Amino acid sequence: MAVDRSGCVSRVAATLAPVVAWIAVASGCGGPPTPPSRAEVKTAPRRLSHEETLRWIADHRAWRPARKVKPIWARPVEPGEVGQEFQTADHVKEVAREGAWLCVGVAGEPWFQAKKKIEEKYEPANVEDKRFDFDDQTRRYRIYTPKKSARNWAAQVRGPGIAGFSIRPGYDPSRPLDSPAGGYVVRPDASDPYGAAPDDVWLVQQPLFESTYELSPPEEGRPEGGR
Repeated sequence: MAVDRSGCVSRVAATLAPVVAWIAVASGCGGPPTPPSRAEVKTAPRRLSHEETLRWIADHRAWRPARKVKPIWARPVEPGEVGQEFQTADHVKEVAREGAWLCVGVAGEPWFQAKKKIEEKYEPANVEDKRFDFDDQTRRYRIYTPKKSARNWAAQVRGPGIAGFSIRPGYDPSRPLDSPAGGYVVRPDASDPYGAAPDDVWLVQQPLFESTYELSPPEEGRPEGGR
């Protein structure tokens, strides 16, 4: 009597197949990996653009009343400095323009603004001859102290999924300023910072902000965050 060995082998293989598969899975061999759950999938931190940063501030109602508490040194840009680049605290080079004023903070960081804006926020004080790191010689600076009436709005940008952000400053929008998460966006005073167009915003790195500004409690009749 003939024996169908191939059929016998096929039946044995079919019988053992589930056992072999179980052993392979139990030992960590073979088979596709189990996909991670949604809770296990984490979004990589990213950097927010200018528009995304302002949208994040509005969505999180992040504007807070703030004011500058430390003096600055300022002088007009001299003719020979027009077109010269100055390294700012935001690691971006700003170009000196004719008619602009060079301002310097307590950390020796330079930036530019119009004299009119300085006079809106600061009181003139003494004149002092100083030479900062970026000066090629000693120059005459006017010291300005913040007016007690001068107010700003400031928003600290940080949170899950934010590695950093950028802001296009009013002085030179073509050169965005960058900050890691935790830096502050600052804007001039407005009755409603969410309703007023953010035409003039600037960036202050976290250590510099916390050493030169202070966040104010909400004023009477003026809800915090413009609400």
